[in-house]
Amino acid sequence: MKNSIENNNKQLFETILQLGLVFLILGFCFKLLSPFMMPILWAAILAVILYPVFDFLQKILKGRKTLASILITITLLAFIIIPTVYFFNSVTTSILAIKDSIEDGTLKVDAPAQKIKDWPLIGKPLFEFLHTFSQDLEQGLLKYQAQITEVSKSLLDGIITSGLTFLQVILSVIIAGVLLISNSAKELAANFIRRVSGNKGEEILNITVSTIHQVVKGILGVAIIQTLFQAIGLYLAGIPFAGILTLLCLIFSIVQIGPVLVNIGVFIYLFSTGDTTYAIFWTVFFVLSGLSDNILKPLLLGKGAMVPILVIFLGVLGGFMMSGFIGLFVGPILFSIGYKLFVAWMDDKPSDVAV
Repeated sequence: MKNSIENNNKQLFETILQLGLVFLILGFCFKLLSPFMMPILWAAILAVILYPVFDFLQKILKGRKTLASILITITLLAFIIIPTVYFFNSVTTSILAIKDSIEDGTLKVDAPAQKIKDWPLIGKPLFEFLHTFSQDLEQGLLKYQAQITEVSKSLLDGIITSGLTFLQVILSVIIAGVLLISNSAKELAANFIRRVSGNKGEEILNITVSTIHQVVKGILGVAIIQTLFQAIGLYLAGIPFAGILTLLCLIFSIVQIGPVLVNIGVFIYLFSTGDTTYAIFWTVFFVLSGLSDNILKPLLLGKGAMVPILVIFLGVLGGFMMSGFIGLFVGPILFSIGYKLFVAWMDDKPSDVAV
């Protein structure tokens, strides 16, 4: 009896020790991978999105999967790097030009139109702000020094965060290219889902892939196309800081608010220039491009059922707070997948429950 108790205690101690070592190793591995967790998730999502293109391309190339993956990866990197470099160059040039003009004393602000005073709510404060800078730039800088310093710090933090996000996106694209040609990674992911879900593994896998395609087409796709229209208008209309405003349009479009907040500021600037015909033309353009999502969503969504807007909104906000700009994309996709899986689980009633 005594030997039996000792053996049980020994076996219990060994089990606890083994579990402790397993959790220690898992915790260590998670800590190592935590900085790369978001790029890996984004890479997996990209691989799912790009797989139809990859499959079509590798058939054209007579089964050369590696070449197809390299072509897709290089194309994606080009689409990301070229606009990003142009954007950062535009922002940097604008900031340096303002700095040089202030130091040389050549920076001048045009006097605002008197009709700005008649605008409701913001008319008088905006006129006073512009009038102060147009009369005496140094006095304006001193008067609004605290606000300008705060905005400058926010812009600098945003630029640094955007640079780190840019590196994460590049890493995600490269990992996605590897996943496209890696059969072992696909089998590992499928086996993991089947292992966790049991008999529902295939169904959950299909729901996951379907939700990714729906969110990408219905939310991200529409947001990118709508932002492209806005960017064309901002640059052609000569709106200052068009690069930053384009980024804001993209964020607001993903959050489902739309570019209306940016457009309000653009309308104010256009009508303050004094050229009414010019302002009306571009106002109509921005209004139509802002409403383009009402046409794009039915075209891109097709018959696929979308998740509620609240799910997208919470996913965007949570993703942005957790991982910055890249979280704007990953957050709504992962949260939408979780929502669809939860709904599928709730709808799956046991057969022995009486209705």
